[in-house]
Amino acid sequence: MSGTRSPRSGLTRRGFLKATGAAAGALGLAGAAGMTTADSWLAPTQAHAEPEERVGYTFHYRHCQCNCHLKCTVRDGRMVLVEPNEWPDKRNETICLKGISEIQHTYSKERLQVPLKRVGERGAGEFVEITWDEALDTIAEKVKETQEKYGPEAIAIQTAVDSLTTFLPKLLKGQEKPHRGIDIGLGNGFSPALAESGQQGASSNEVTDWKNAKTILNVGCNMLETCMVTARYFFEAKEAGAEIITLDPNFCTTAEKSTRWIPMVAGTDPALYLGMITIILDNEWYNAPYLKANTSMPFLVKRSDGSLLRKNPVDDIKQSGSDNPFMVWDEATGSLAAYNTEGVNPALEYEATVDGETYATVFKLLKEGQKQYTSSWAAETTGIGEDVLVEITDKYANHGPSILSFGFGGGEKFYNADVAGHAAVLLATLVGSFGTGIPGWGAGAYVNAYQKIFGTGKLASWPLPTECKTASAPKASVDYRDEKSGIRFMWVQNGAFQQIAGNQNRTNEWAKTLDFVVVQDIWHTPSVDWADIVLPVCSHFEVDEEIGFVRALRGHVLLQQKVLDPLFESKTDFWIDREMAKRLGYGDALPESQEELTRFQLEKATDKALAGITLDEVVSHNGVVALKNQPDIARSYGNQTYKTTSGKIDLYYENLVEYGQALPQYEAPHEAFEGNPLRDTYPLVMTQRRSKYFIHQNLMDASWLRQHYEPALEMNPVDMEARGLESGDVIEAFNDRGSFQCACVATEAVRPGTTVIVEGIWSKYMTAGDLQNVTNDAANPRGKALAKGRVTPFNDTLIEVKKA
Repeated sequence: MSGTRSPRSGLTRRGFLKATGAAAGALGLAGAAGMTTADSWLAPTQAHAEPEERVGYTFHYRHCQCNCHLKCTVRDGRMVLVEPNEWPDKRNETICLKGISEIQHTYSKERLQVPLKRVGERGAGEFVEITWDEALDTIAEKVKETQEKYGPEAIAIQTAVDSLTTFLPKLLKGQEKPHRGIDIGLGNGFSPALAESGQQGASSNEVTDWKNAKTILNVGCNMLETCMVTARYFFEAKEAGAEIITLDPNFCTTAEKSTRWIPMVAGTDPALYLGMITIILDNEWYNAPYLKANTSMPFLVKRSDGSLLRKNPVDDIKQSGSDNPFMVWDEATGSLAAYNTEGVNPALEYEATVDGETYATVFKLLKEGQKQYTSSWAAETTGIGEDVLVEITDKYANHGPSILSFGFGGGEKFYNADVAGHAAVLLATLVGSFGTGIPGWGAGAYVNAYQKIFGTGKLASWPLPTECKTASAPKASVDYRDEKSGIRFMWVQNGAFQQIAGNQNRTNEWAKTLDFVVVQDIWHTPSVDWADIVLPVCSHFEVDEEIGFVRALRGHVLLQQKVLDPLFESKTDFWIDREMAKRLGYGDALPESQEELTRFQLEKATDKALAGITLDEVVSHNGVVALKNQPDIARSYGNQTYKTTSGKIDLYYENLVEYGQALPQYEAPHEAFEGNPLRDTYPLVMTQRRSKYFIHQNLMDASWLRQHYEPALEMNPVDMEARGLESGDVIEAFNDRGSFQCACVATEAVRPGTTVIVEGIWSKYMTAGDLQNVTNDAANPRGKALAKGRVTPFNDTLIEVKKA
């Protein structure tokens, strides 16, 4: 074995121990055709008359939501060109600079090349090279030791969207931690009303339907950078005459290209929606027949305890539905009736006394509660002029079809995000946005449309032994950095460790208390330094057999095929699964190859969208085959069909009665609100934004992209002048949680009192520290009652800035 090594070529700037043994950079790179550094992969190939050239096909990383499929040219064993693959539907032949940059990114200096074992203090990034057998044997031993000593629930795996592993969580039998606190805040409030399966607030129709809308309210969504290949649909809508109104604290790229930009105070999204709801109610701009027929607005609520009236008494609020329906007041008979009774004409606004208890309809309670949320209050809270607020509400309600669009990078990352989501779905329902089938009506997160709405198929799941299942988690949300979680062993995939929570210093201290940490990654993300064992993984372009994984998204079956052999000593996620299964006694339980798994997933699928599609067909079509019977533009909730408890749009959240949020009630941000005494010390709000160059922390190491972006805190010139700062100065941003240092940049695009930085920047690219050192990690008490757990309020952060 060689001496202590960097997980990359050569030694790191972080002070690895002096190498002994093999020459620096050797790292046993038999799998990389003798090349010892990533740089050499990008050197010109040797000229000769007939270069060896072939084409391979694969899908891109799903994290950006676009699910592009790529045609990759390989010459002399090196990937030299990445293009869009051909699709049956030509509008899907997309790629952006992220996909193009994979030529360099795949050969990044930050590639993990060999398995590593920690030798220094956890977090110090000091490792020695080890063999795969030693790495996996050590992990298996620690898994068994942890299970015997603490139980399987003491093991947690932080899965990643872009990991291609399938079996690992169940093989470990531990807690799976899909709740990362990211991209779930608005969905927590929006999705329950519709029983939207992903619970992330996914839009009710495709972004391609925007061209049929007349008014589009785009709130805190920088679509043109977050999901760039959907930009064509944004401009199609604009060219078709839609008025696109972007409401955002900052003048982002999408705001610039919109018909109109309306600035607002960061974190006040709930106030915007609540104010619009009041304006609609006061002016009777709501669709009363729609509300009576398709929503829970006529349901009766007991005033004394907030419970919904059902036909029969229940012990559990879930004990209702067609067998025990909710009750309404039938105007036809002047009596109580079950909402699903044939011929019933429910009263929308009514109050009645039943057995000595007073009941009122959800709609009546809504109107009463909204009296405090006047248009003048909303204007003062959001910073939007009252006349402007009334104007855009009129356009939204009365000049449809209308779209209500929100994103994952702005108000979604505030403490009050679920309130905003709940108010948003209520607002959209008042004007009849869902299930009508009318083109151009819809609401939700349209940057998620490709993943949820744009044609999905359910692949068959490979059966595992019944005992192979994940354990229940004592703390199901992201807030598990304490002894109550019971976690002793952590397995982390693809940089997820640095994205699970705010207040990075707290995360680091918690990590030091763990017994064992495994990091399974492609690149040297910040997570790697906290590992006991590091496992180098193949990129999506590398497979050790001809067939890789399969997806059914974006209206098509998408296949990963070999573009490159595994680089260096990296292994596929599937290979790691199989090797761990052997060591844990389940070697015969898994498919023997990825091809066997893929054939099974397609052949055994019961989803009609996949009927008759075979692997051979997908291969013959270069990895892309259209799903069956896909609409030109997909729209959800056709025929007013919802998987909610009542089968209607359930706008009253009975499970949140104890938190005062059965109907949305305004809640200010946790830190970033006017009047917070903490502002005397830390007067600036710090928010994080998406970038066209990166996907969360992914691609941060891609030098072809980083040449266009250097980490910088964007500030309004007024705030910079007050602190004696000029663009390019290195500043320190700080609060009680920690600090970081980077350059600052003056821009009028950022509101005074607000600072902005691109999310996910690796600490090694900062001047000092980590941007997560300062971010808020406050846990909202009602988070445990929300579908996806509590949101991490990254943007709900106050800081002060000074020259470093």
